Amino acid sequence: MKSPLDIFTGCKEYGSRVHSLTYPSEELVETVGTAVTVLENVMSMVAHLESVELYVTDARDKGVDFDRIRSAGCSLHYQEIRDGTVIGVTNVSIPWWCKQKNQSMNKASRQKVLKRKFRILSHQ
Repeated sequence: MKSPLDIFTGCKEYGSRVHSLTYPSEELVETVGTAVTVLENVMSMVAHLESVELYVTDARDKGVDFDRIRSAGCSLHYQEIRDGTVIGVTNVSIPWWCKQKNQSMNKASRQKVLKRKFRILSHQ
């Protein structure tokens, strides 16, 4: 039986007869998930500081076990996979986190303005 990850990746294939995409291991998927979680947790504490990427890198190095990838049989390409994962997670997740935070702040600001308008209209 195929895992949900294999089914998802299979849906991205160009054809059903030839597998042209690389299917990630469960260890890689879990490692990327952990890296994103670490990044999200540290961002709330350091987003307002300079050199955010350095803080994220430090937290990631302390909180993500990349050796699971090596022990899963990927020792030949371990460094490439690790570097690619680190760059990918950092380059995608930091802007994503900032965008989500800005959207939530904008929503809160709009709600505050709307409440103020209702108070003015209801003469309170």
